[in-house]
Amino acid sequence: MENKYYPNLFKKGKIGKLTLKNRTIRNSMGTYLSNPTDNSVTLNNIKAAAEAADGGVGLVFMDNVLINHSYHMGLNAADDKQIPGLSLMADAIKQHGAAAGMQLSHPGRDGGFVGGDDCVAASRITAESWFEMGMPAPREMSIEEIKEVIEQYGDAALRVKRAGFDLVEVMAAAGCLPCNFLSPKDNQRRDMYGGDLHNRMRFCIEVARNIRKKCGADFPLSFKLSGDDREGGIHIEETVEVCKALEKEGVDLFNIVGGTHATTWTQTGFYPEGIYVPYAEAVKAAVHVPVLVTGNIQTPEFAEQLLAEGKADFIGLARTQLADPFFVKKAKEGRAEDIVPCIRCMIGCNDYGLLANTVIHCAVNPTLYKYECPKIVKTDAPKKIAVIGGGPAGLEAAVTAKLRGHDVTLFEKRKIGGLMIEAGAPEFKKDIRRLITYYETQLKKLEIPVVEKEATAEDIRNGGFERAIVAVGGIPRTIDVPGIDLPIVSQALDVLGGNLPEGDSAVVIGGGITGAETALELAAAGKKVTIVEMMDQFLAKFSAANPAYFEAVYGAGIKVITGKRLEKVEPGKAIVVDRFGNKEELETAAVVISAGFVPQHQLAEELDEFIEDVIEIGDGKQVRQIYDAIREGYAAARNM
Repeated sequence: MENKYYPNLFKKGKIGKLTLKNRTIRNSMGTYLSNPTDNSVTLNNIKAAAEAADGGVGLVFMDNVLINHSYHMGLNAADDKQIPGLSLMADAIKQHGAAAGMQLSHPGRDGGFVGGDDCVAASRITAESWFEMGMPAPREMSIEEIKEVIEQYGDAALRVKRAGFDLVEVMAAAGCLPCNFLSPKDNQRRDMYGGDLHNRMRFCIEVARNIRKKCGADFPLSFKLSGDDREGGIHIEETVEVCKALEKEGVDLFNIVGGTHATTWTQTGFYPEGIYVPYAEAVKAAVHVPVLVTGNIQTPEFAEQLLAEGKADFIGLARTQLADPFFVKKAKEGRAEDIVPCIRCMIGCNDYGLLANTVIHCAVNPTLYKYECPKIVKTDAPKKIAVIGGGPAGLEAAVTAKLRGHDVTLFEKRKIGGLMIEAGAPEFKKDIRRLITYYETQLKKLEIPVVEKEATAEDIRNGGFERAIVAVGGIPRTIDVPGIDLPIVSQALDVLGGNLPEGDSAVVIGGGITGAETALELAAAGKKVTIVEMMDQFLAKFSAANPAYFEAVYGAGIKVITGKRLEKVEPGKAIVVDRFGNKEELETAAVVISAGFVPQHQLAEELDEFIEDVIEIGDGKQVRQIYDAIREGYAAARNM
């Protein structure tokens, strides 16, 4: 029966002899829930796999499996001892309604990143960014080692098959070992595995043959490939030729992505939705087997459109599945408005997950893989709760408290969203607007009253509230220097709120994320912009999204000055000084202050005088990120 909301998305699809119930695939993405001592399957791996299947996708990939014991992250299929655990995972996926897939991985040059005893690759070449972070350059593999690894791919695939998985996929993208051989930049060999494309694809061809030999002609086989590695290596024209050759070896599905682990900033909002679709289209036009596309596919409407236009055969979902594991189920039921949107911030999945070598997190999904905590349970002692502040912390707290059965009233002095309004103003942050819309929808559906005023202690006392969650956010940090009150001075929030200063130039004081976003908005309005940062590094706080900001800022022609602070503002100029007292006068029509935020505790302290349980959350407690705000909002309401 045709789905009335997304008919193409919910058509059955075939991969070789495997039939999927719909066209959605949960793409492989590490959770790091495995046993850290031997990479074996844990109970949480099984729970995560079952939850992914419950979410409605047709095929589930979770963590990939290592093919040998050289590396220490993810799961493992390097020996037969791993088969029982893997079989529990495969069975959980199938018992919960999806087909079970498993991806085979050898990290290659990225081995230093995932932890390994002996980092090897096609040649002794690595990503510059990895090397700058202290990761070792790989050792070049001998031909004998190459042959051994090819056998290990086939052996691991057979173990995956024996464990009950329906399909196996070779990770040949993102900077992993097969990609190292395919890339003319990473592969500088002068033997039969290097040189022209025919030789560079030899490794992938032999891996496919070995898997076919050991698993049989009918076991579905997929290859995940980069259309373009964005590092000056392989490009789509060569990837198409690789796919045509692999199809002749019996590959049943091509999973097309782009970039590498070192260029993951393509998953940020700076890049368009469906960024890898052109690569998938090119492959689809050249082969006769299905093509899966992933990368910034944010909504079921867009997924449906891609299928309807014939640009791909299957839709891969990864970060969207972290934000909401039930993305597909909600779409099928016509409840797209209830899907928690991924905001492409890279904070939870990369900064606090992949790059931190910890269990993966999500900024907008505080329950992700938190199996030690019970799901939201109705309270048997409902309270009258005031939630003060309609930013991310307060919104999550209000929704969660209402779902628990409490009588909730939300106070917001301005507009639902709080500082997410300004944070979502740039076009590259539009996903935050989707998050605001999601919360607005949930407030209406749950019938949570919103009082549009700045709440006072007296309001809470007179309202008879028994509990209070204070999420009032932070306020801009002030800079006390001469001239700060001149008309040419404004705040970053004013700019992000749409109030651009006059004149054709601007100096932004502060080189954090907000300063960078403010500078980009000013540059987009045609102004000559300079950023001044008192620390020695622009965007000093590390984030996986930083390279995207660097690319955007320098691409917009914005000048960045580091190691200097604002000393004085005069009409038409900003005077900055370094730590040695050396001054520089910057001629400018506007000075925009982006000096960060400070928490505000006064209301919480006043409420503590007469409310039994007052919980401070979000920036009002301590200025951090949206990741922290949402997690604290959820925890406050769950624990109350």
